[in-house]
Amino acid sequence: MSFWETNEQHFINAGVSILVLVAAWVIYWLLHKGIGRFSERRDLPKVDPGAETRFRMIERLSAVVLFFVAIGLVFWIMDVSAFKRVAVGMFASAGVLGIAIGFAAQTTMANLVSGVIIAFAQPIRLGDKVTIEGEFGTVESIGLFYTVIHLWDNRRLVIPNKILSDQAIRNYTVIDARMPAVVLLRLEYGADVEAVRSMLLEEARAHPLFISDPEPAVYVVDADNMGVSIRLTAWAADQNDAWQMAVDLRERVVGRLMESAVPVGVRWSRIMPGLQTPEGSG
Repeated sequence: MSFWETNEQHFINAGVSILVLVAAWVIYWLLHKGIGRFSERRDLPKVDPGAETRFRMIERLSAVVLFFVAIGLVFWIMDVSAFKRVAVGMFASAGVLGIAIGFAAQTTMANLVSGVIIAFAQPIRLGDKVTIEGEFGTVESIGLFYTVIHLWDNRRLVIPNKILSDQAIRNYTVIDARMPAVVLLRLEYGADVEAVRSMLLEEARAHPLFISDPEPAVYVVDADNMGVSIRLTAWAADQNDAWQMAVDLRERVVGRLMESAVPVGVRWSRIMPGLQTPEGSG
């Protein structure tokens, strides 16, 4: 008998195995592209971050299932007798095996289960603005085992899902993403508070990141021997916009107060009477 005749079945099995692997890859590729296009058409990251998070987790779980199914079929098709014996044994003693795997891979399984819970219970979603372990950032990825937070200074905080599910998370986006930009000023008693109030409201409403609901407000929050403390609260669409608006408003407000010669801050001579001011007045 020729080499081909002797090994014909092996070649056929090898060809079918390759087709199985290719089919698994094509199915995953179609799933990945389908979810991506559906998400893009419906703008899910902005319109429904929760759905986007669930779809991405389903995609990752599907990839894992496809991988194991494809590998199992390849072993079976290639007629690996040892694999068949192991497979039969696995199915026959699934309970014992499950306990053994649970002890051997407790942390890994805990991270996997926590990742699925996070994706579907959704204490956080993709794109949410959060503070975790004292770090502020945006949820960039929720994987099977780890979650990645894109921090404000462009670093990445990678947290195991089990740890993430066990700690308190400050989420600025899950219900309402709007955040206030806060500007605090301390004026001397000779300052015209009403004029400063009008200027603050004018600057807030003129800022491109300002949103009108809720309305901005200016309050006198303290008055003591250090002067009068005023707080502006103006609202922006999210935490990032609020931070940027507060920075811009402080710069604009300080500039306008200096132009108007409004007495701002506290003179050191009031804190340390013996200290001379630059003008030479005590």
